[in-house]
Parts: sequence; structure tokens; C-alpha cells
Amino acid sequence: MSKSTFLRAMSLFLGVLLYLGSIPAAFAQTESASTSTSNETIIHEISPGYYDLYLQQGESSSFSITFTNNGKKALEIEPKVVPICCSYDFDENWITISPANVEVGRGAEQEFTVEVNIPEDADGGSYETYIAFTDDVDLYSQFINGMYLYITVPTYQKIELQTYYISDSVEAGIEYEYTVKIKNVAAKNITIDPKVTENYYDSSFDEFDIDDKIEIIAPSTLEPGQIANMTIRVSVPEDATGTYDGYIDMNVNGNDNDGNEPQLELYLTVLQQPSVPYVKTFSTKTADPITIEVSTYVYSSDSWLRIPPQDEIPSFELNLKFDSSPVDMSPVKTTQRGNVGIGWNYFPTWSEEDGVIYQNYDRYYIERYTVPGAIGDWELEILPRNAETFEYSITVGNSN
Repeated sequence: MSKSTFLRAMSLFLGVLLYLGSIPAAFAQTESASTSTSNETIIHEISPGYYDLYLQQGESSSFSITFTNNGKKALEIEPKVVPICCSYDFDENWITISPANVEVGRGAEQEFTVEVNIPEDADGGSYETYIAFTDDVDLYSQFINGMYLYITVPTYQKIELQTYYISDSVEAGIEYEYTVKIKNVAAKNITIDPKVTENYYDSSFDEFDIDDKIEIIAPSTLEPGQIANMTIRVSVPEDATGTYDGYIDMNVNGNDNDGNEPQLELYLTVLQQPSVPYVKTFSTKTADPITIEVSTYVYSSDSWLRIPPQDEIPSFELNLKFDSSPVDMSPVKTTQRGNVGIGWNYFPTWSEEDGVIYQNYDRYYIERYTVPGAIGDWELEILPRNAETFEYSITVGNSN
């Protein structure tokens, strides 16, 4: 092939490519034109082409749309609300368009009023719809002559819980029962189906699994304003150690929790009852009396939700030796203290019993022992019971 023939062939090939590339552009120009031939779809002018509303339940709003007939003959226009695929379920009864039916002459403009009314019991969410003025559709069956409407309705909690977490110390082999109040704060009936789920991100090596040993009893339906009890029974396995970290998903109206509905965190720690005492050795250089004091603190807010068993009172077993010989000792003073809130609401007011204004949210237990002093070496043993932590003090000499 000569050089000139090759150049002519390449020129022809490039010309074909340019021609093929011009077809979509020409097609696009035809579709986007204001008018077209009698055999083509007519694109009418609609303003605005998009409208965005934010309305709360029970609110309403209206706006205007202008339709311009770009065709060569009069049109009978009957606007209609068209659902959009994969959008939140939209009720077309929320929208009223007036006039509902009107003839628009060639080249004429017609103003429509769109009124949107959100019912009091509407679910929150983002709603999308389309208002079509003609039946013309594109290759994808999408309406051409219309406007897009986006409505945001705020999402509110449908339920409130008496508390959003339970954190408790439990013993292996014992069953515990907790009662948590639930209130329907929505404007209509709701359904619930509480299910327990373990937090899989917890990295505790000795975490125990009791998902199948947690029973939840609650009504399946709640009427507006209704307050009901949810009972949670936990059977702690005999060999349980460490912690359990999970939550109860309420599954309101059968929907997955998107963060708008509360869930109940459940954190349980197996209380280890030690069999070997804590040992403290000390020496004295005088024969002054010795005062020994042990104490513990119990934070008991969550135990209000527990029915059985009641909190066990902490106690201590003390043994003292002087130069390896046992020393008789008995408590000379036992003290219980607590912090009481007056009118302080740990729980929401709707969940409180009538007339209850006192809430005891922590307690202190103190035991004091006094023994005659002597110069020498001492050994103190402390065996706690029903205590997660404890403090001790040893005072030689006068102690007030």
C-alpha cells in the first residue's frame, strides 16, 4: 500500500469514528430541546424542577409550580404523584395538587399549588417522590415532564427505657431477675421483640457466654403512652468467670436499629468469693493499743432493678497473730453509711412509684477492731465476703 492510499484510508476511518461519536450528542440535543417535531417527545418547561421540604409530624406546607406548554396544541394536564423506586414508602395522600385538572393552551403558562400535609402519626424518614404533568417517559420508563420532591420528616424515639444499662455483680450458679420499665412515646401502637446480643468487640479472655441463658419477658405490642415491664432473667452458669458484655435490642416495629431507638446495655461481672485471705504483716515498736479498720463501698443503683436475689451485705473475717500466736479479736464498732438523694432522678419521672422521693445510690460498710498492743511482729488476715474491693487501716496508739 502506498503512503497516499494509507493516509486516505486513515482519514476515512477517523471520519467514521467522528460520525459515530456525533450520534449520541445529536440525540442528546434533540431530547434537551424545548420543542421537537411531531414524532418526538416534547419537553415542557417546569419550574422549579426540584423542591426540598422539612416538615415535622402534624405540619403542612405549600409551594407553587409553573408549567409552560412548549407544544403546538393545547394539553389536558392532570398532575399526579409518582413513586420513586427504592425510596422510603411515600403516601401520595399527603399531597394535594390544585388545580387537579386543567387545559393549558399552546405556549401558555399554568401555575399549580402543591400542598403537603404530614400526619401526626407519620414515621420519620427521608421521602422522595416525583410529580409528573404528562405521561411521557424516557427509555428507562422515567417520567420526563415533572419535578422532583424531597421531604424530610424528623425521626423521634418511639420508646423510652427506665434505664439504658444494667451493670451488676453476680455469682456463678445463681439466677438473677431484673425489671425495666418501657414506655411507648409514639403517637400510635408499636411492636417490640427484645433480643439479646453479645458485643463481639469485647476482648475479655475469660468472657463467659450466657446468651442462651437470658430470658426476656415483655409485651409484644404497646399502645401510645403505655408503660409496661420488661423482665430479664439471667441464669449465671456454674463455671462462669470474668465478665459478660452484651445488649438487648428492642427491635421496634420489626426494624433494625438505626441508632434512633434505645437499646439496653447489659454488663455483668462474676463476683469471685475468695477462699484464701489477704495477708498483711507489720511490726510495732510500742505497746500502745492497735486499732484495725476494714471497709468497703457498694454502688447499688442498678440493684434497684433487681428483684431476687437481694444484695448480700458485705462482711469480713479477720484473724490476727502476734509472734505467730493467735490473738483474740472481735469488732468493737460496725458502721453502715449511705448516700441518699432527695428528689434526685436517677430514673425518668414516669418510671417512679408515686410518693417515692428517696434514692439510696451507694453504701459504705466499716468494721473496727481494737486489741492490746505489744512490741513485735504481727500478721493480719482479711477474708472478704460480698465485696469487690476493700480498704484497711492499722493504727498504733490513740485512735478516735
